[in-house]
Amino acid sequence: MIGLFWIDRDGCWLGAPAGAEGTGVRLTDEGLTPVGTPAGDALSWTGMERMTVPDAPARSGFRRGLRTAIDVATSIAGFGGPDSGHRMTVSVTHTGGRSEYAVLSAAAPAYTEREVELSQRLLARFVAGELRPSVLTDWWRSAGSRPAPKPPEREAVLERLLARPARP
Repeated sequence: MIGLFWIDRDGCWLGAPAGAEGTGVRLTDEGLTPVGTPAGDALSWTGMERMTVPDAPARSGFRRGLRTAIDVATSIAGFGGPDSGHRMTVSVTHTGGRSEYAVLSAAAPAYTEREVELSQRLLARFVAGELRPSVLTDWWRSAGSRPAPKPPEREAVLERLLARPARP
């Protein structure tokens, strides 16, 4: 996971991959494909005007640590554990109007505020045609199989991707 993006050998997702709930948004160099919606809902980057995730859970390091401590304490006390994931909304403005898709956050309990801001900027560059999601899958392949990066490293990866020149 890097920012709001889940990357694996099969590609890139916005938020967590489609799981038991059957919803998700796959990002490709051609556009986005929502999972769990009627066929034909795919959108190309050229038809998009704007894409954001307005309700991505973002917390400071202190607040993320506090949330984790509360989840552990409630689990130990027998009151259940952490929830299965924060639901987020992918909001897309396109030539046909506006669409919203439900996805789950891949971050427990939240992303850093900087990760969310950098991810939103990367989405804007995808929509503008300056970069494609393959920059994320290329990074994943070059990073090899290693443990999930910590927030500062994830932010650094996003910053490096954003520093890339616009594609021709």
